[in-house]
Amino acid sequence: MLAELEDAIDRLLATPATSTLRLQRLADLLINLLARGGLPGALGGTSGELSVPGLSRPKNWDLAYAFAGKFRLLISLKSMLRNISGSVPNRIDDLQGELANVQQLRPEVVIGYVVLLDVAEDSLRKSDATLWSDFFELSLRRLAIRKAPLWNQGLMESLWFVRFDRRLPRGSRLVDPARTERECEIFLRSLLCELILREPAITLTRKLDCSGHLSF
Repeated sequence: MLAELEDAIDRLLATPATSTLRLQRLADLLINLLARGGLPGALGGTSGELSVPGLSRPKNWDLAYAFAGKFRLLISLKSMLRNISGSVPNRIDDLQGELANVQQLRPEVVIGYVVLLDVAEDSLRKSDATLWSDFFELSLRRLAIRKAPLWNQGLMESLWFVRFDRRLPRGSRLVDPARTERECEIFLRSLLCELILREPAITLTRKLDCSGHLSF
């Protein structure tokens, strides 16, 4: 998995900032990981973003899984490569709006959020001398708590926060590979466990113990 993730980061860095294909390889990786975890059939990646209706407007999501004609799982992918200090506050506000927009029409949907952040662009916050990346991750983790009975709109079910450093050689840019892999497993397991809890008719192709450890 880590080699595939490194490849996705290389693709991100080599693709123009205006391209909609920058995170396509990451999306394909997550589709494959979901399938390995027992959930084949997720859409996105090389097949293109998916337009999902919301209360105020449709929004394109990077990955989606549908069952019985309804979207049951959505995953949004983001990259933070420039102006992190200026982008973080807006990104948090935008995310909460995007979450609430789709949850108002389908409160049962399970939502995951993946961030690739380049620490080469990180900096200290003037207010408390903490890193912007740490502040951003902590803020997102406060939102990644949506489980019964806490169904508040504007929250999400799971987060995978990936730090890398473009200054490092290709193939070794992940800041903490072991942690990255461990948190990927937690991220995917959380999504799958919430999915089958909310829609018991969904049958995974692999046995999933939601109280244990899931390896990919």
